[in-house]
Amino acid sequence: MRGIPLLSSPLVWSVAAVVGSPILQLATGQGELYNFWLAVLMIGAWIACKLSKADMGVALGDGKSYALAVAYVIGIIGLVALGAWAAGIIDLTGFSAATAVRRVVLNAVVTAVLTLITEDGFFRGALWGLCARSGFSPTKTIVWTSIAFGLWHLMVPIIEPDFAQPLSKVPQYVIGSTVFGIAMGLLRLKSGSLLVPSVCHGLWNATVYTFFGAGEKAGLLGIADPAIWDPERGYAGLVLAIVAAAILWRWVKPAGART
Repeated sequence: MRGIPLLSSPLVWSVAAVVGSPILQLATGQGELYNFWLAVLMIGAWIACKLSKADMGVALGDGKSYALAVAYVIGIIGLVALGAWAAGIIDLTGFSAATAVRRVVLNAVVTAVLTLITEDGFFRGALWGLCARSGFSPTKTIVWTSIAFGLWHLMVPIIEPDFAQPLSKVPQYVIGSTVFGIAMGLLRLKSGSLLVPSVCHGLWNATVYTFFGAGEKAGLLGIADPAIWDPERGYAGLVLAIVAAAILWRWVKPAGART
C-alpha cells in the first residue's frame, strides 16, 4: 500500500469490515449488526474519501448484464436441482408452487435492496471505488474485493445460528463466498453498475434459501443432506460456481472492461 493515504487504503477498510462485523455481533448479541456495519463503512468511505458516483457504481446498468445475472443464478441452481433429482434425494412432500414463488419474489426484492446498501454496497461499491482510486487494475480490484468478501463470511457459519455449519465446512463456505464475489465483481465490471450484482445477489439468496435451505435447515425441495447437491453448502454447487466464474471471466475480459 505504499503511496496510498491511510484513509483511502483498501486494506484499512477491508480489515474494518472483516474484523468489525463479527466483533459487533459478539459484543452486542445483535445479529443484524453483522451486515449493518457494512452500511456504516460504505457511507463512511463514500463521504470521507469523496468517492464519485462512478466509483460507487451508481448507474442503472444494461439489459444484457441483467440477463447474464439471471442466467448465472438459474444455470447453477437449476443444474444442482437437476443433479439432486437424478440422485433421488428430493422430497416434494408438502411442496407448494405458490408458496415457492411468493417466497422467492418477496425475498429477492428485500435482499436486493438490503445488499445494495450492505454487502454489495461496501464490497462492490465503496471498496471497489477505493481500489480503483488506488490504481488497482480491474483484475486486481475483482480479486481484492472478492477475497475480502470471502473473509467477511468466515465467521458467519460459526456465530450466526441461521447459517450454522460444522467447522469442517467453514473453509468450503469461505471459498464459495469468494468465488461468488468474483462472479459479482465481474458483473459489476461489465455493467459499471452496483445494481446489477445486487439484483443477482438478491435472486441468488432468495432462490437458494427457499428451495435448498441454509445452515442446518432444509428448503422446499426437502433435501436432507446438502453435502453434495446444494448451491452453497454442497460440492456440486462449489464446482459449478467455479466453472461459471471462469466462463464469466473469459466473457467479460477484466483487462479490457470498463470500470
